[in-house]
Amino acid sequence: MKDKGEGKRFFVALSIALILGALFFGLWPRGYDFSNNVTWLSSQPGIRFKGYGVVYTAPIQEWNGEVDGEARDFSIELALRPQSFHGGGFNFILAVHNGDDHTQLVVGQWRSWLIVMNGDDYDHRRKTKRIAVRLTATPPGYRFVTITTGRKGTRIYLDKRLIRTEKDLILTIPKGQETRLLLGNSPDGKQRWRGDIVGLAWYDYVLGDQDVAMHFRKWARDRNFLFAEKYKPFLLYLFNEKNGKRAADQAIGSHTLYIPTKMVLLHKKILSLRRVPTNVDSGFVEDVLLNFIGFIPMGFVIMMTFVKAAGFFRKRHIWMTISLCFVVSLTIEILQAWIPSRSSDCLDLLLNTFGASLGVMMYVWGYGRQRLRRREA
Repeated sequence: MKDKGEGKRFFVALSIALILGALFFGLWPRGYDFSNNVTWLSSQPGIRFKGYGVVYTAPIQEWNGEVDGEARDFSIELALRPQSFHGGGFNFILAVHNGDDHTQLVVGQWRSWLIVMNGDDYDHRRKTKRIAVRLTATPPGYRFVTITTGRKGTRIYLDKRLIRTEKDLILTIPKGQETRLLLGNSPDGKQRWRGDIVGLAWYDYVLGDQDVAMHFRKWARDRNFLFAEKYKPFLLYLFNEKNGKRAADQAIGSHTLYIPTKMVLLHKKILSLRRVPTNVDSGFVEDVLLNFIGFIPMGFVIMMTFVKAAGFFRKRHIWMTISLCFVVSLTIEILQAWIPSRSSDCLDLLLNTFGASLGVMMYVWGYGRQRLRRREA
């Protein structure tokens, strides 16, 4: 009796250890330290995004009355320098977001490409209309990017040169009570950008070729956005504060950009549906295998623990084991929504549950064969 009691306690302890291990590795932040990694440049106006960071405004009331999908002329001028033109993933430089990824306006970077679009078709699998230019098409250094959109289409200029025109693409500003401007990251904190932004101006009209050329010459001469004040921008950020938690809007609206000390997630995605990438890489395969294989031992050991227990647990060991493993995985996935370096998605939950179920079946199969041998003996 003593040996049986010790055996039960051993498997209970082992089950608890496996559950705690799953929680530890599932919630391990992978280099994320919860700081908002945005700093002021010391040698010139500007801010630097070094890692997991975001800068954002409060909801902008002037955009709340917009009709979703309605065309509205506007132009964006942005002086920036990416940290790198390599690496995977689609990273947000600028976004206008209202809580719905499908209608958001995004200026992002993928490798050496600057991409501007509405929506969340980051890998272009759905062939959503977009406009893209290569940032490395001009000499290295800061890029003065101008984006114009209106009834005649969308254009992108780099350092006053017109690089790309899409006549059938008209960008729109998403409507809603939570429509705000973000820099350096997506609202859920998963698509961080690294680099410097040294000036931003937003106009409620389309800039012409001569306007773009003149604005670039003034910026190139003075290396700041003071020139934009006389052209009545809707938003204007000089980033010349050098310190503090706010970047002032020098336009009439005074829509301050906030730079929090801690990373802020403005929109949490819980149990999202992860798409299988077009080109399945080793990282995706490794993630799938770890989520599946990692829960097999847990299912096996917890199943064994319930079988050795008495009463209620012994009679319902199969569904109790799978249910417990499901709850552990669900807890991990929900909490991961608060960690930008992790993703909360349904695929991981399914893989964990299937892995645990396989562990249960492995025990049932092995235990069933053992009982059959005893009967034959």
